[in-house]
Amino acid sequence: MKRPVFSFEAELLTDAPFDHVAGRLREGSAAFKCLRPLSIWAAPEEGQGRLVLGWARTLAGADESGALIVSTDPKGTHLRLEGRMSGWSAFLCVGLLRWKTDRLLDRFVEEL
Repeated sequence: MKRPVFSFEAELLTDAPFDHVAGRLREGSAAFKCLRPLSIWAAPEEGQGRLVLGWARTLAGADESGALIVSTDPKGTHLRLEGRMSGWSAFLCVGLLRWKTDRLLDRFVEEL
């Protein structure tokens, strides 16, 4: 039997220099108040002009995962947030994930 899957993505282009954003993320996700609700962040992975900060956990039987992807852009820094929740209990938990990630990129830029 297939499991239901909910996913979302959000993108934002900021004029902040990539080195500044990546440097702050290298300090750890705790440096940003807006990232604390998704407290299970993995160590940042770097490569080819981008930095990926991901999370994965099981919440009430639903598998939750996602990534904050920071990449270079001629105008500054491109931010992309991807999230996914799968499992039958995701019907109950997807609102919680949405609450934690609502306007996350906007709040992230405000904290830069």
